[in-house]
Amino acid sequence: MPSRDMIVAVAGGTGFIGSAIVRRLLGAGYRVRILTRDPSRARQHFASSQIDFFRADLTDPRSLGVPLAGVGAIVAAAQFDGYPVENPRRGLTFERVDYAGTRALIEMADQRTISHFVYISGAGADASSGHPAFRAKGRAENAVRNAGIQFTVFRPGLTYGPGDRVIAMFARMLRFSPLFVVPGDGRQRLQPLLVDDLAECVTMALDGHGRNGVFEIGGPETMTFDELIELLMEVTGRQRLIVHAPSGMLKAVGAVAEIMPARFFSRDAADFLIADRLCDNRPLLDAFKISLTPARTGMKYLAASS
Repeated sequence: MPSRDMIVAVAGGTGFIGSAIVRRLLGAGYRVRILTRDPSRARQHFASSQIDFFRADLTDPRSLGVPLAGVGAIVAAAQFDGYPVENPRRGLTFERVDYAGTRALIEMADQRTISHFVYISGAGADASSGHPAFRAKGRAENAVRNAGIQFTVFRPGLTYGPGDRVIAMFARMLRFSPLFVVPGDGRQRLQPLLVDDLAECVTMALDGHGRNGVFEIGGPETMTFDELIELLMEVTGRQRLIVHAPSGMLKAVGAVAEIMPARFFSRDAADFLIADRLCDNRPLLDAFKISLTPARTGMKYLAASS
């Protein structure tokens, strides 16, 4: 088992998924180094003597040398601002952050000290995909596999928990609107995953589980988008009328949004919303022996917050 004294560098450690991973690593006794563009702001998220904060930017490989010096493992969990809506004008794209950023982490890591690289990819990752998100994540996975160091890749589906953006946004919509607009026909299939389960698997990977493996990870239940919203209504106690926004309408809105200065949506984002997000958990369960949290149990925090 690796030493808990080694330093684990977490790229994206102040984001939703990254923060959960940092908290779990701290609970397991690891020393954590958070790579962030704004260390002073990042310090407000955590109060622990086991965390160091280093200024770094995945889109600038030169900024990574000092932050990665002497680390024993790297967890790549970064997402760009506005994810999953790309903003090429600001350089916020899957290709630049997910693929090129992951390559930069690999290339700038000190090969003499690093023992493990964990990459948080996504369900549907495929280097040959026509969608920029799935393609960039697939290419990043290939870079990790070919780096010549021990690795673990996780492909999470829709991930939720306190502090997330997606499920929290749905809960706000249920609170303030008399109806809920579902993207597409509502039949796209999902496996909502509690972020704590993903964070636990990352920690177990650093402890030696799932070496050099690629693991899909979703919640234990498969449900449609409509069924997810019905569950949220049940948990929050707010019944609303469900209406559907046709995929053609979503893409038309995305096309208009793409030419606006403040880009809030895109055609690729529309495709992202209406795609199935399914995971085959069997290899993960065999390797990690973890019990995944049912959505009804994991989303109880929404009842308290509502």
